[in-house]
Amino acid sequence: MMHAIVRGGLALAIIATALDARAAGAQGVGPRQLPAVGERVRIVAPSLRDDRYVGRVDALPPDSIVLDTAGVRRRLGLEMGPVLVEEFRRVAIPTNAIQSIDISAGRTHRRSTVKGALIGALAGAALFGATNLPEVNPTFSDFLDGAVVGVVVGGVAGGVVGYLLGNEKWRSFYRAGVIPP
Repeated sequence: MMHAIVRGGLALAIIATALDARAAGAQGVGPRQLPAVGERVRIVAPSLRDDRYVGRVDALPPDSIVLDTAGVRRRLGLEMGPVLVEEFRRVAIPTNAIQSIDISAGRTHRRSTVKGALIGALAGAALFGATNLPEVNPTFSDFLDGAVVGVVVGGVAGGVVGYLLGNEKWRSFYRAGVIPP
């Protein structure tokens, strides 16, 4: 009985210490180390804006990070071109407002290609299977005859679309409230 009380008290002390450390880290201190100039970053600063900032680090003044957001606007995986108004191209983000920083690890096509192939295969099977049914006495085997062709055609088409859209991989650089190793 005594061991259970001691273990419970020890567990509560550990949890209280962890919560206190997390609260101390989340008080707007900001990252201790900043990304290098020229690196492509994704920054979350919810006190300034709900959406993430994405761009290249342009400058590192003592209390902020200046991002150049030109050429990084993407909609549906497509580059939308540079910001035409110079006033809105560069953004200064105070370091004490930053909640997280991710650094780009390059572009990848694997996940989006597989996802596109799967979605395309399912859509192709449904479409080709449904259009292959005869008008009189359709059977499930009639559906399957068309669905097999639809899986192949839809999978290839979806894979190509997924590859063209691609994704960007991000690695975590800083998280507020997380004690670095």
